[in-house]
Amino acid sequence: MNWLLLACLTISLVSALLLVPMVRALAIRCGMIDKPDSERKLHRVPIALGGGVAVFASLLVGFVSTVLIDRNFNDFSLGYFNPSWYVLIFAAAAVLVVGLIDDRWPLRGRQKLLFQCLIVASVVGSGTVIRQINLMGFEISLGNLAFPITMLWLLIAINALNLIDGADGMATTVGCIVCAGLGFLSSRSGINLTAVLCFSLSGALLGFLAFNRPPATIYLGDAGSMMIGFFVGVLAIWSNTKESTVLASAPVAILALPLFDSTAAILRRWLTGRSIYITDRAHLHHLLQAKYGSLGMLAVVAGLCLITSTLAYVSTYYSLPWLSIVGVILALGTLIFTRSFGHAESKLLVTRAIHFCHSFSTSPIVCEEKKQHRKHALQGSGSWDTVWEPIVELAQSHDLASVKIDLNLAWLHEGYHASWHSVRLPEKSHQLTMCVPLFTRRTKDGSELVIGRLEMVAPAKSPHVYSHIASFIEQLNELNPQIDYVIESLEKQPAVDSGAFFWPKPTSPARPSKHEKEDSDDKAALSSL
Repeated sequence: MNWLLLACLTISLVSALLLVPMVRALAIRCGMIDKPDSERKLHRVPIALGGGVAVFASLLVGFVSTVLIDRNFNDFSLGYFNPSWYVLIFAAAAVLVVGLIDDRWPLRGRQKLLFQCLIVASVVGSGTVIRQINLMGFEISLGNLAFPITMLWLLIAINALNLIDGADGMATTVGCIVCAGLGFLSSRSGINLTAVLCFSLSGALLGFLAFNRPPATIYLGDAGSMMIGFFVGVLAIWSNTKESTVLASAPVAILALPLFDSTAAILRRWLTGRSIYITDRAHLHHLLQAKYGSLGMLAVVAGLCLITSTLAYVSTYYSLPWLSIVGVILALGTLIFTRSFGHAESKLLVTRAIHFCHSFSTSPIVCEEKKQHRKHALQGSGSWDTVWEPIVELAQSHDLASVKIDLNLAWLHEGYHASWHSVRLPEKSHQLTMCVPLFTRRTKDGSELVIGRLEMVAPAKSPHVYSHIASFIEQLNELNPQIDYVIESLEKQPAVDSGAFFWPKPTSPARPSKHEKEDSDDKAALSSL
């Protein structure tokens, strides 16, 4: 490693070690803290936010100091700044400000996206545009699509790092290794400003990791994770050529892990019919932490990032572009085949594809009679089949065309999805469609919590369909005790305590007695639901 790169890495690291405690104290004094709750934020005590400010400041200290050292002692070997550099720094600061506002006064998803689009548009307008995509040695010219594809790439990078920031040290570790990998790619033809910026950010994140590792005492917050994602997205373009016009497979391969997490989340929610904005605890960091613990999670993530980054660099050094693809396949394949992450989404996708292909070989005569049945435990070990199988039996006895259940119990790390439907559903104009929430009692006072939904489709051939649906829903009420029993069984399992995260057991009533169940059966189904 060149001494200038080592200098910027060291200066940024030391700056972070000095600045993070000061930013942490200031954040606590200003009330910028992340408070735990019983659903999503499950750490034990409030944790300071604003770590992104310390990372950004440390990055600037390391970057500017290295440039000044070069100007005074190394004869301007790093070259000069062009206008795109000033736009990059100011845009990163704008992303940081938007994130700080969101950390302090939460914004809606569409509001954040609007600000992100405006900032990204300013960067693309300044000249950072992907005009070609280089895949396996084949260059694809984007033409008029260059501007929107560049914006899409940067938005994906920003939100991919933001989504992966859900466990102590996760985004920091990934960002540190990814930036170092991009730095090596940038410096393969000589030391330049892009490489210095990459290593400055890597050093700042390495210093921040000392306070963000489990158990964390400060978080990056949306401000930090979005800012890192923004830098990574731009640097992935700049690390390929000085002209910033080509996005190659190597820098994309380095980003394989956060991109895979985002893709899996979108795929999981789309295939189960959930909203794209719904929260769950089935991200990469959640599953790895549950399986390997906090430190084990970071070790696995670091190892996989090193594999993709190393093979990406070797692929460019020896002009073997296929090596970067091998690194991605190796890393993602390891996660899927060890069932650490991505296995449920892959199974969902494969099952959907098989049923879709099978529908082409089904005779029109039996399309409405033949049923497709699939069920997937997306997460956890709850015995949800004991809830689902009676629903299928009810659907059969009431001549329904389709029934689908989707459960998402974030605080228990449980997810379940199943469907049963005809190969060919009735025409839209001849369907009665209904979606009802499913509940569980969560406290001794009898209050209820929505844990998922049940969708049903009945063929609307006559007015009798109304009575069929009413009878179906009324009998669904009998499943409430079984749902409560499955959740009670899960809550009796030992709580998982992994570093800064603690999965508490919400208070839940005991399994209903026979008389309580009979009383429940007599209640009207619609009022219960």
